[in-house]
Amino acid sequence: MSRSTHKYARLDAIASKGALGSVLIRLMMVINDMSLAMDAFRRWTEDAKTEREHRARGAKIYFIRLQMSHIYEAMKIVKEIRDSPDLMKAVDRSDSFTRKGFAALLAFAASPEFEKVMGRIRSNLTFHYDPKTIERALASLVAKHPDASGSMSLGDDPHNWFFEPGDMVGDRAAVREIFKVPEGADVGAETDKIVMQLHEIMQMFGGFAGSLIWQNSR
Repeated sequence: MSRSTHKYARLDAIASKGALGSVLIRLMMVINDMSLAMDAFRRWTEDAKTEREHRARGAKIYFIRLQMSHIYEAMKIVKEIRDSPDLMKAVDRSDSFTRKGFAALLAFAASPEFEKVMGRIRSNLTFHYDPKTIERALASLVAKHPDASGSMSLGDDPHNWFFEPGDMVGDRAAVREIFKVPEGADVGAETDKIVMQLHEIMQMFGGFAGSLIWQNSR
C-alpha cells in the first residue's frame, strides 16, 4: 500500500519570500509534471491491456523522453539558485540530503551527457522534431533495412491513431543519433544502461526539489 505525507502551504507566505517563492512554485510545477509522466510510464508498463499492447513500447519511450525533457528545463532553476547568493541561502540552511542533491545536480549539469543526451532528447525529439536528426535517422534505417515497413491506423480511441514508421525512425534517432549505440551492440542493454543513469538524475532532482520545497514552505 502506498503512503503519503501531507501539509498545507499558504500562497501569501510563499509570495512573501520574493525570488525564492517563485523558485519554489516553479519547482512544484516541475514535480507535478514529472510525477504524472512517471505515473503514466508505470501504468503503461504494468497495466497495458490487450487492445493497447501495440502502443506500449512507444508509450514507455515517450514518457521517458518527457521526463528527461522536463528535467533538462528544470536544471535552469538549479543554475538560477547557484547564481544567486540570496537563493543559495535556502540551500545552505537545508539538511545534508538537500545540499548533496544540489551539488550532484550541478555536477551533472556540467557533464557532457547533460547537453549531448538530455539536451538533444529535449530539443530534437520531445519538444521539437528536428528535421536534420530525423532525416539522418530515416536514411540510416532505410540503408540498413531497405524493405522495412510499418503499420498505420486510425480509430475512435486515441491509442488507435498510430503511425508505426514515426516510432521506428524516432527510435533510430534516439539509439544511433543521441545515445550513440554502435551497430552490432545490444541495443536494449545499452539503451537501458543510459536510461537508468538518467533516471537516477531524475530521482535526485525530485529528492532535492521536494526537500527544498518542504523545508521552505512553512
